[in-house]
Amino acid sequence: MYQTLQNTTLALAVLASLPAAAAAAADAAAPPIASVTVSGNRGAQDAVDEDVRRAPTSSYRVTGEQFERQNIRSLEDLQQLVPGLNVQSTDPADMQITIRGVGDGGGQPSGEQNIGMASSVAVYVDGVYLARPGMLSGLGDVAWVDVLSGAQGTMFGANATGGVLDIHTKEPGFVPEASISASVGQHDYARVLTVLSGPLSENWAGRLNLLGSGSDGAVTNQRNGRKLNGARSTGGRGQLLYRDGERFKLRLSADYSNSNSTPTPVLVATHSFNGSDPYLARSRAIGNNVVFGPNVDLDDETSTHVVQGGTSALAQWQLDNGWRLRSVTSFRYFHSAPSLADYQSVRIYSDSGFQQHDRSWSQELRVDSPAGGVVDYAFGLTYLGQKLGIEAHTRYADTSVPDVWLGTAAGVSRKLDVIRLGLLRDRSLSPFVQGTWHVGDAVDLTAGARLNHDQRGGSFVRYNRSPFNSGYLEQSNNLPAGTVVATWRAAPSLSTYVAASYGEKSGGLNISSGAAAQAGLDSLIIRPERTASAELGVKVELDHNRLRLKADVFATQVRDFQTQGYDPVDQQAYLLNAGAYVSRGAEATVHWTPNRAWQFDAAAVFNDTYYTDYDNARCPPEVLLAPKPPKSCDLTGQRVFNAPRVTANVGARYEWSGGDGLKNFVSGRYAWRSWMYGTVDASRFTRVSGYGLAAFSAGTSGKAGQGEWSASLWLNNAFDKTYYKRLVNNEYGSVTGYLGDPRTLGVTLGYRY
Repeated sequence: MYQTLQNTTLALAVLASLPAAAAAAADAAAPPIASVTVSGNRGAQDAVDEDVRRAPTSSYRVTGEQFERQNIRSLEDLQQLVPGLNVQSTDPADMQITIRGVGDGGGQPSGEQNIGMASSVAVYVDGVYLARPGMLSGLGDVAWVDVLSGAQGTMFGANATGGVLDIHTKEPGFVPEASISASVGQHDYARVLTVLSGPLSENWAGRLNLLGSGSDGAVTNQRNGRKLNGARSTGGRGQLLYRDGERFKLRLSADYSNSNSTPTPVLVATHSFNGSDPYLARSRAIGNNVVFGPNVDLDDETSTHVVQGGTSALAQWQLDNGWRLRSVTSFRYFHSAPSLADYQSVRIYSDSGFQQHDRSWSQELRVDSPAGGVVDYAFGLTYLGQKLGIEAHTRYADTSVPDVWLGTAAGVSRKLDVIRLGLLRDRSLSPFVQGTWHVGDAVDLTAGARLNHDQRGGSFVRYNRSPFNSGYLEQSNNLPAGTVVATWRAAPSLSTYVAASYGEKSGGLNISSGAAAQAGLDSLIIRPERTASAELGVKVELDHNRLRLKADVFATQVRDFQTQGYDPVDQQAYLLNAGAYVSRGAEATVHWTPNRAWQFDAAAVFNDTYYTDYDNARCPPEVLLAPKPPKSCDLTGQRVFNAPRVTANVGARYEWSGGDGLKNFVSGRYAWRSWMYGTVDASRFTRVSGYGLAAFSAGTSGKAGQGEWSASLWLNNAFDKTYYKRLVNNEYGSVTGYLGDPRTLGVTLGYRY
């Protein structure tokens, strides 16, 4: 990080020697102050902005300026600005995203993530699909992020049935630019972002941004005083841009990230069954010191190491007849190497891990018709490929403790190394078409379709416990997607729309733990997940666009829900199809700027998400550990996990200029979410309580030579709310949870040229 500061200081000195005219041009080109934007209809397309062929349904846009103003540093922070978005990340290899209750189907403890199942919320960065949400290495140098609700498979592919996070970074410019931003705060928080951008020749420009960040966690190991549950990461992104006027643009990008973290859950509760607490009884038998959160007593600690990166090439041609051609080519890699502990004070197992080696590549070709006609349309073809290998070890201690803890015969688990090998190969090819028919000046009809042909193969091998070899399994699916939207602009300041969409998510394979021991070889293959959604919305602009209102009602049905089950005997998570559920509700947003000084934002989503057909579900621990438990439970009518019924946020900002030329601001925000289940089995043990988080900031900025300096003071989780991001059931009726960040006071200093 200090090397980054030194390099940036040198670069700033070089750029400071450029002519004053360039600095003036940079000031003129500086973007205006921006905020969270709620979109209903989308406007005209340009080279870097919105797409008129995208369905004009509900979306939230958060600009890069808003990221800086609100001190948003990660996707988990983003959910404090976008209601209906739920993001859980215990480490870079384990991220779960849902939008309006639809998304990732994880939610069980396993000591590993079953990675044979894609998320149904797609994440894109500069047009490149990330095969796993954890491939997002950071949120530095962001231009804007769009959060799109509902099934988006027509324009974004098979794994976008729950929505899309469409992230765009800033591209190189032909006006010299340099900036540095350094933040420090409590809990050893530090973050440095540096950016250099400018012309390299008449047609070429470059951009380089380097990011280093880190903080201690909120968990203390009483044994050695170490802070756990924190993370450190460094990374960078380099870009080259070639422009030949408006006719051709080529954008080349490469990025790299290296992160280390210590994800550590704390013990939240234990429970008694038939007059006895099995977790406490087993702990006494092995001499485990039981410590409840926020502290732990661990003889061994979990750590993860993730290295990832990739390259991409985006080429755009503007033809003389108005047609546009676009090509996006990418390659990405992801390597995770964790060392997992058993989260007890005595050694049960250690030096275990679940290594992932992921390679993915893609190619998209797209043709856009000339704009401005009666019908605007686009068509194209997308190819995606992925090769994923996993190697998992659970290594038990060379003592009698593992057998006592597991209840196995003496010597069965001693020094045992359970090995699991998995392989996944995925290839998909999908043609698509979508267009908008302008029926007069007030009505638009948008329709589109995509057919995704997906071929998936893989294998699963387990040694030393319940040995098994699946051989190489293959599945092939044709996954259709379709969208129909009608938009009516009733007045210049009033528009309404009604939309319907359908999509099918890729099938899955059990390649990390497997379910064959329970249900045979067929249980290794997971059927595609099918999603249908509908939405009715209205958008109003009043008082010369100073007041913007938006509201909608929505309903989504998900069938053959892909999620995880958990076998406590084998301590394994496995994939399965779990019936059907619905998500339905309403949302409303308000953006008000009464004058140049004040800005107010408010948004809320009511989301009722529950199972409509899940009569053969695995029972929660409070049922399984009770006397004479049933073989299965009926969860029909129960709420779906990771889906708070209400999420809401409000924010305000006041700006003023001082007589000394300084620009000043104060701002505050508050985000609240109601309770939700943390696991798919609707266990009352893993009910995550509702909580609200407040953040405040104040700052000032002014001119310094040919550039501008800035300073701000910020306070996150201002009221020091203790909350859990995630709760999971563990052995013998115990519940563990991942603590959220405590109150953090910090300062950010920056300079921009």
